[in-house]
Amino acid sequence: MKGEHCFHCGEVIEDNIDYQEHSFCCEGCRTVYQILSENNLGDFYTIDEDAGRKQKSIAADKFDYLDLEEIKQKLISFSDNQINKIILFLPAIHCSSCIWLLENLQKINPSVRSSQVDFVKKEATITYDSSQLKLSELALLLSKIGYEPNINLETKAEKKSHINKPLLYKLGVAGFCFGNIMLLSFPEYLGLKSNQSEFQKLFSYMNLILALPVLIYSSRDYFISAYKGIRSKFFNIDIPISLGIVTLFLRSSWEVLSQTGAGYFDSLTGLVFFLLVGKWFQDKTYRGIQFERSYKSYFPIAVKKKTATRDEIIPLEKLKVGDQLIIRNEEIIPADAKLIEGEARIDYSFVTGESKANSVEIDEKIFAGGRQKGQNIVVEIEKEVNNSYLTSLWNQDIFQKEGRAGYKNFVDKISRHFTLAIIHIALGSLAYWLTVDLGFAFNVFTAVLIVACPCALALTLPFTYGNGIRILGKKGLFLKSPEVIERMHTITDIVFDKTGTITDISKSSVEYELANDEIVFISSILSHSSHPIAETICANFKSDYIPITNFVEHKGQGVEGEIQSDHYRIGSAKWILGTENLQKTGVWIEKNGKFIGQISIKNAYRSDFLHLLQFNSNYNFHVISGDNEGEKQYLESLKIPSSHLHFNASPEDKLNYIKKLQQENKKTLMIGDGLNDAGALKQSDVGFAINENVYNFSPSCDGIILASNFAHITDFLRYSKDSMNVVKISILISFLYNVVGLSFAVTGNLTPLVAAILMPLSSISVVVVVTLLTNLLGRKIKRRT
Repeated sequence: MKGEHCFHCGEVIEDNIDYQEHSFCCEGCRTVYQILSENNLGDFYTIDEDAGRKQKSIAADKFDYLDLEEIKQKLISFSDNQINKIILFLPAIHCSSCIWLLENLQKINPSVRSSQVDFVKKEATITYDSSQLKLSELALLLSKIGYEPNINLETKAEKKSHINKPLLYKLGVAGFCFGNIMLLSFPEYLGLKSNQSEFQKLFSYMNLILALPVLIYSSRDYFISAYKGIRSKFFNIDIPISLGIVTLFLRSSWEVLSQTGAGYFDSLTGLVFFLLVGKWFQDKTYRGIQFERSYKSYFPIAVKKKTATRDEIIPLEKLKVGDQLIIRNEEIIPADAKLIEGEARIDYSFVTGESKANSVEIDEKIFAGGRQKGQNIVVEIEKEVNNSYLTSLWNQDIFQKEGRAGYKNFVDKISRHFTLAIIHIALGSLAYWLTVDLGFAFNVFTAVLIVACPCALALTLPFTYGNGIRILGKKGLFLKSPEVIERMHTITDIVFDKTGTITDISKSSVEYELANDEIVFISSILSHSSHPIAETICANFKSDYIPITNFVEHKGQGVEGEIQSDHYRIGSAKWILGTENLQKTGVWIEKNGKFIGQISIKNAYRSDFLHLLQFNSNYNFHVISGDNEGEKQYLESLKIPSSHLHFNASPEDKLNYIKKLQQENKKTLMIGDGLNDAGALKQSDVGFAINENVYNFSPSCDGIILASNFAHITDFLRYSKDSMNVVKISILISFLYNVVGLSFAVTGNLTPLVAAILMPLSSISVVVVVTLLTNLLGRKIKRRT
């Protein structure tokens, strides 16, 4: 019936369309409901009552141009035969229901493999099967359910501006009107009684007119947010702000129109102006943190660049288009490239989450994030390294640990009830002061609504963690996400892998009894592995390598390959001989099925590790290694309990050991090389992959630590504990601000204008305190290079 509200979008119905006992305003809204209903996605309407948006008709051929190859190449961020990945800007994203629906796209069309939403950027990263779903069909599907993509064909070099222009426009309008209203109100401020009553009326009406754009335009975001909050039965902070703005405007308009006073338009426009200043400051500061993390910071790792004379290690940030890189087994390609040399079998599980190695031909494209499986290859870089893209891959859901941050739960819970309490206090104050003075009562009511603000509380965590992750990055620890800092402060036990983690590859020596030509063959095969033992042997035998074929690496066991028709297997004693060797660390060699000798390694332990054990008694230290027990006695002499030393451990054994500690209510930090330790790194409460000088880390880890900063591990953990104290201090400041501010407002000692100035100042004060304290704490950690 006419006058009813559409079940999907909530707008008033002009021409009624009925479907399944519901009424809709148009065919577009009905179609969306039908799609969701047929795919059991009706929860879309229960998560957020303001979820739907009015639909417009979409032409079936609107997105056909997206199937042109030259267009697809500009938009697709990853393509592996059938599996494509694309990032689309969806302006219609506005609530939790949007996130829920878009991340369940595979239920509507099974050809969609996965979908992840970035709510802040209004972007969806969608992985789909291009053999069953065209890009044009994907865009049409999104449009049909209300999320028409905004296609941008700009190249990535043309980066979008980080300036929030709409906010600046609103701020400019509010500032202009505020200044002019103050100018026109000077006679009132000075208490001058003019005989020109016509001018006083004129100025009052001009103030009313100047206040209208502030009310309608500059304040609209607060009204929209408040309306959405009420519809979804969630009392957000914009509800009392909107009430305060409307109250000031209505009261001031009544005074002007009834000629009983000049109104409070200066307070109204000043209130909105200072609110927007605070919003601009918050937006600018937070975007600054995000910008630095995404573009200025980089993985603290390097790549092996091939040159005409020799191979050299260069930092990832210095990589340029046209550079040729040597990629070894299990190493990740850092940027889009093409294959120049070698047999490439690329595993894109880092990108798609599906572990499957695909063969790549010479001159064929390899996408950033692919991991080489097999022997060395040479690639030529075609695009600049995009650290924000690599970081986004690292933060995919498939690599996330379960559980939410405790302080985030705490802050969310307080914010949820805060607004409701403020509204009750404001209404109580209004009722009390109405018995004294009407005008004064409305002043108190408005001041209470404005001065109380949980913004400072809400800013505490993002700014503490955001600045913390930046500081730790400068000190040599690159974290996956800010929440890792909170998990770090609970650590009780630190578990180390041995080889390459607590041993120093550059100082280790080797012993062998093999022919020189065999040494060349063996080091040629081992050069294709990035395992620390292989690196140690290759570092001691510097020679020109011979091409090999059929290279395979067996995790936790060894490698094999063929040279000149001879088949070699190089690895642990158990793998080669079938029995453990408990005395020596190294590799055993088999040629054509016959054992021919071994290479023993005399490990040199990092001096930083010895310092770490000697001066830290707050943590329990463990060592778990795939090597034999040859150095158990030495480690026991370093005061590590025998029960904390475990050898001949497979990757599964390491993972199970972490689980065992967690079952004993221990909070574990696992530190390994990122290869055989991937499972343990993911299982641990916090996992760090240690980095020497190669581009090698596990997506399962929470952080990458420079080997040169190994001694600062406990300093990093101490910093995380100090950061939690900063959080507590800033929460206390926020509470004190609200208590003091409310006490002044309730007693009538605070005007709405002063309240509007104090509100953003509370947020600014928290940001300043957090920034100063976290920077001061960061100075205690000295970065080594």
